[in-house]
Amino acid sequence: MFRSVLFPTLLCLASLLAGCGSSTAPSSDTAPDDDGGDIGAGPSTPCADARPGFHNAYFGDLHTHTSFSIDAYFFQSMNGPREALRFAQGDPVGLPAGDEDPHTARRSVQLDRPLDFAAITDHAESIGNFRNVCELGGVLPADSNPACNLLGRQIRSDVRSFVAGDTSPALAFLQGLSGALPTTRIAWRETQRINNEEYKPCRFTTMHAYEYTPNAFGQSVHRNIFFRNDTVPGDTFGAVGALSAAQPDNTNIEWDLFDHLKRACVEVEGCDVFTIAHSANTANGRFFRPIDPATGLPPARDDQPLTVVDARLRAELERGFEISQHKGQSECAVGLGGGLLQGEETNCDFELFKHVCTGDADDPAECADYCTGSATDPAFCQHRDPLYAVDVCDTVTTSGSTPDGCTAPQDFVRDALTQGLAIQDRLDGINPYRMGISASTDNHNGTPGNVREAGFTGHGGVLDDEPAEQLGEWQCLEAGNFGNADPSDPGNCPGRLFTDAARPFNPGGLAGVWAPENTREAIWQAVRRGETWGTSGPRLRMRMVAGWEPFPDDVMQRLADGEDPTASAALPGVAMGADLPPRTGDAPRIAAWVMQDPDGHPLQALQIIKGWVDAAGERHIRVHTVAQSDDTPRLPARDSCAVYTGQHPSQLGTVWQDPDFNPNQHAFYYLRVLEVPSCRYNTHLCLTRDIDCAQLNPDNGIFPESSGLQGFEGCCAIQETATAEGPRFSGTPVFQTIEERGWTSPVWYTAPR
Repeated sequence: MFRSVLFPTLLCLASLLAGCGSSTAPSSDTAPDDDGGDIGAGPSTPCADARPGFHNAYFGDLHTHTSFSIDAYFFQSMNGPREALRFAQGDPVGLPAGDEDPHTARRSVQLDRPLDFAAITDHAESIGNFRNVCELGGVLPADSNPACNLLGRQIRSDVRSFVAGDTSPALAFLQGLSGALPTTRIAWRETQRINNEEYKPCRFTTMHAYEYTPNAFGQSVHRNIFFRNDTVPGDTFGAVGALSAAQPDNTNIEWDLFDHLKRACVEVEGCDVFTIAHSANTANGRFFRPIDPATGLPPARDDQPLTVVDARLRAELERGFEISQHKGQSECAVGLGGGLLQGEETNCDFELFKHVCTGDADDPAECADYCTGSATDPAFCQHRDPLYAVDVCDTVTTSGSTPDGCTAPQDFVRDALTQGLAIQDRLDGINPYRMGISASTDNHNGTPGNVREAGFTGHGGVLDDEPAEQLGEWQCLEAGNFGNADPSDPGNCPGRLFTDAARPFNPGGLAGVWAPENTREAIWQAVRRGETWGTSGPRLRMRMVAGWEPFPDDVMQRLADGEDPTASAALPGVAMGADLPPRTGDAPRIAAWVMQDPDGHPLQALQIIKGWVDAAGERHIRVHTVAQSDDTPRLPARDSCAVYTGQHPSQLGTVWQDPDFNPNQHAFYYLRVLEVPSCRYNTHLCLTRDIDCAQLNPDNGIFPESSGLQGFEGCCAIQETATAEGPRFSGTPVFQTIEERGWTSPVWYTAPR
């Protein structure tokens, strides 16, 4: 069927190009505003909350997609950049529901608290083109183009490929061909115009940004690109072209981007840019390439060892890492700790998208400590879909990873941070992985900051708007052209599997920054220097200052007040994201402070994670719990999800000095805070019904239609038992909880050489 979609759509693209031939497109590679000024400039006077020598905490979402993105458009996302930015400021927006009329808003969603800043990061590849083709730029109804309707159904019917990061050759070709059209400039300029019109200095900040989205061979090596002001390249830079779609090659995929940004922005007067890496946990081992023992360096450009020149280029541009979003967290993972951990880490079980705990006998030994068969096991223990229950990568090359869909330690930021320490001495002291930490949603509904677990509305239009999609459902994965396949009939359903669908997704995270005021310049600079933190959703406030000298007795209050250590001699040290100055004491002191979300849950523990490289070049991680609640954490109430607050504190803080510091070893330190347990979004959803797993039909593991529970089968852990009469099915209730959390950017210690 795809051929019948491809050619009419190409004709539509050609027609659009002819129709838009008179449109004015920027002729230069860098396009300032029409009047030569910077519309997005900040206020002429400081904001009312600006205080000399102090920074304020601001919350935002730096990763949101709208109908300008090809996937969001065909997922029936109804909201464009304007609606998304208005949503971030507190306005309600509509969402589709069901497949019968996906172009009509049947749900409404609104933030209970507006964001301070937001960035629209639509995919560079074909940005805005399909909206322009299918609706003539919004002139026609969304469902008026038959070719586009066919293409949309094709994409939605193969959503597993999108989740896996795979794109069919035909779709990649179409995407690459459309991405080469100059019409992408129109959407990029329109996005900038909306950004500037919605920018309200001192109250709400927008930034010019887009996403670079290479997916060849299922290796998702994604980055968001952020520009400082209105001096930006005249078009986005995509990873897919007509030729690369026919002959994909990941050898230089990140270097192509970095080279482009250097040429099109860094070397252009007035243009500044940085990137934030994201979704590393879905990269099939490709994101941070492992060190080659033969050279002591990772392979890089042209598959050759990383050079000093390229290490410097990456370090200058790659300023941030998105540690958590709707596809899970990329800090660390159960079963992938290897030799890094020192034995005491127990918190790498949070929101794992891909995981290696598959229930097999050859699972890593630590999996048995998490997946016990209990109803309260972490969510990933119930995910048996091969999209998510995967193997450790055996081989990772620029032309693919084996086995397909695998995962590896180098897809998680802890591995990358320690790797940076291990290679910097070979690179003239340059650490190419010196990144700040943030988090965001990667939302594809145009609803930035929509992170609450209760009432979660999904991320992808009609793809995860119903209980069966959010909780999982039976599918016939090997049906092929077998048109009579029936998921309700195990004997007539080739490859029958309870697919997890969107269940491993989560509402996503938020970015926090400490900045002197809420302006584009101040927020951009704060993210670039790494004075940032990320959360899994709650608006936790986190601060860390590190130095060599003793801190004043009121240091916690100073941290809470936002006192800037670079402007205050009374607060000796550096903020998170910075390098420790040359050593003047015996070991670094770290002042750490965190405050709970006023509308969230109390705190359980505050931890400092240290990474270092020893004299033999071996990399290590150790987790230090430096402050914790005196109360014992308890699970929330099973019948209501009410959180046990007990005597747990709303703030935690301490001054900690590294007891194992070695001045001859490079090191980093970052904070992690854990909230008390609360219900995951799927548990909240299950509590909207009176679920009785005993009502599952023993012949197929599906609730009878008369129960009113069809679509809620994922509220039960379903067991299949082989009998002489055929398979029999039963289920037990699941009660999945999470410990929401936050992470700060590291501070870095560089040993003298």
